[in-house]
Amino acid sequence: MDHSTNTTNDFPTVSTWRQIILPYETACDYANPFLDVSIRAVFTGPDGSTITREAYWDGGRSYKFAFAPTVPGMWRFRIEAPEETGLNGVTGQICATPYSGDLAIYRHGFLKTDPTNTYLTYQDGTPFFWLGDTHWAFAYGERWDQSNHPQMKSMFRGMADRRAAQGFTVYQTNLRADSGRDGIPSPYWVEGQEGILPNVAFYQKELDRRMYYLADCGLVNALGFAWFMSILDHIPVWKNLARYIIARYGALPIVWTLSGEVAGYAPEPMRSRLIDDWRQVALYVEELDSYHTLQTAHYDNHRPFSDYYYEEDWYDFTLNQAGHGDFPINVKYYHDYRRTHPDKPFVEGESLYEFCSTLEENGSRLCTADMVRRVAYTAIQSGACGYTYGAQGIWDNIWEKPEMPDPFSPFNRFGIPWYESIDGIGAVQMGYMRRFYEEEHFETLRPVCASAISPFGILTEVDMFSPLATADIDRKHILIYYNEHTRGGCRIEVPHSETFHASWFDPRTGERTALAAPLTPADGWLDCPGRTEGGDWVLVLRV
Repeated sequence: MDHSTNTTNDFPTVSTWRQIILPYETACDYANPFLDVSIRAVFTGPDGSTITREAYWDGGRSYKFAFAPTVPGMWRFRIEAPEETGLNGVTGQICATPYSGDLAIYRHGFLKTDPTNTYLTYQDGTPFFWLGDTHWAFAYGERWDQSNHPQMKSMFRGMADRRAAQGFTVYQTNLRADSGRDGIPSPYWVEGQEGILPNVAFYQKELDRRMYYLADCGLVNALGFAWFMSILDHIPVWKNLARYIIARYGALPIVWTLSGEVAGYAPEPMRSRLIDDWRQVALYVEELDSYHTLQTAHYDNHRPFSDYYYEEDWYDFTLNQAGHGDFPINVKYYHDYRRTHPDKPFVEGESLYEFCSTLEENGSRLCTADMVRRVAYTAIQSGACGYTYGAQGIWDNIWEKPEMPDPFSPFNRFGIPWYESIDGIGAVQMGYMRRFYEEEHFETLRPVCASAISPFGILTEVDMFSPLATADIDRKHILIYYNEHTRGGCRIEVPHSETFHASWFDPRTGERTALAAPLTPADGWLDCPGRTEGGDWVLVLRV
């Protein structure tokens, strides 16, 4: 992506949905060039739509507008600024040409919710399957020019390239701008001026290239500002950071996720205080972001699943955290949540990172790709429109393999570094999952009841042994997920007697195998076969 100004016939030119940077200089200095002045530009498109962008301070007298046109044609803009800046009333034009590349986020436009509020789409209505990868240390922890992976020259770029090639659509990140609260200066602010004056050199040298690189990979950055505890007594700090981040990066493919584990794990009244304080930041983001970028909150790991903010207008979809213990991740939690919260899209945003040491009451074990698949398919078959994968050693940025694993480490008792986990087969299988659900048009499918046909009879209660079914409205297209515990087949009610053609999908390999014999409903019911091999499988049924 060329983030400078290109000109054609004296007009800057840029493709639709791609960021362009428009630089200006003020005619005066300010004691605080961030807080003492606000410079805005109103961009008007050929269709009459308007987008207002604030200029971000970039050192000295330099202020820059980051803008991405949403439709092709000539865009006009007019700057609104204090008179002393010499910029008030300055006008200009930008020529937006149709994007001709291969990246879906620019072919179809930034994200929004679909009219039924059950899944996410691009701006043109094309369904978007959220497949995320977790990188809490992306902003400055992951190394740009170094790598100890034999096939990657850069830790940061190598991982981004790998995930894009595997079919991931989202990088789930956090600025971790709270890192300076332990006596270490925060890189986001000039030392001693936290929340008051941005450290421009850090953005120019470090964060810009990371944000731009993810955008150039076609990845949506699901971005949080900090972790939950940092909001206490510091609301202005996070509002000011949000203002600067929106101005500098708000024209990139973004989803705002507010903070990590927003409500934390303290009892009341602290829990409500954290929720209320972060709400002020969320509302400020909603006020400033003229692109109406999707906004959510990275939830904490509670049972039943958290639902604070759910009824609020700024909150666009659920980003759940089922957590890192296998046994408490029961399908009932997903079903109960979707029954009571059916009118916003649901994404499972953090659960069972591959290679992680699990948090379980009866002990800890290494999280395998099999465990990752089970919770991912369980979430999607229960009505989720996406899933965020994670890998131990990446989310917590482990550079070297320890000589001896730490038996007291809650998450890394097996000593897994990033260069081992980036090669995990679970991530490859997540790519198979995304491709499968897109081929099956996941957006047309909804959870339906599937009664288990077991050695003990017909079982209707949903539990860890249950097959999980989704179907279209006419029940002529059905997907049934059998996990490794499922015994026997299942029975599904269907309102027709048409014959189904069936095939098995293998989540481990991404391969399909057709069944020789078709399946025909009888008396309003369809009996479906069980697995013929061990492991998890998906039965695909189409009329």
